[in-house]
Amino acid sequence: MDENIETLEIVAERFIISYYYVSPQDSERIDAFRECSGDSEKTLITQYVRGWLGRNRDYYLDLARKDAESREISFQKWGETVVYQGIEALPPYQQELKSIPPSPLRDIALSPSVERKALNYLSLGKQNLALLRVGIHYDRDNAIGFVSRIVKEHLDRNWDKLYASQVEAENFETWK
Repeated sequence: MDENIETLEIVAERFIISYYYVSPQDSERIDAFRECSGDSEKTLITQYVRGWLGRNRDYYLDLARKDAESREISFQKWGETVVYQGIEALPPYQQELKSIPPSPLRDIALSPSVERKALNYLSLGKQNLALLRVGIHYDRDNAIGFVSRIVKEHLDRNWDKLYASQVEAENFETWK
């Protein structure tokens, strides 16, 4: 390896979240897919959150920019503060934040009967961490509820078309 080439070490940020809620049915689905994929539950939930942020990146980036503008700070300063110190460390609003479009999670509600599942943390890149934090802040839910609703949305949307067939294929008798 060339000694003159600097290596850039990128380290994911940790978003601390001790647990999330999931319906008994979705808990079984996660366990079944975890067993056949070999992925840990934390890896799956992290992937669901990353996927959500990726699919809704424009919404959350626009919201983050509006938040920075309303606080009259640069977007770079906003990002650094949110990633390293959290939303609470941002300066107060200098102008009213207007035209906030409805949250993409607005129609996702948790089932009345849920199980509490341990998590500890999610590993996210800097921008995903900032976008997750701004999403939680403006969604008016706490982190546990927000992540739990992302998990529900992901499984509702993807179980039948992506995961069920992989779990079913673990039984050779289902192969045709």
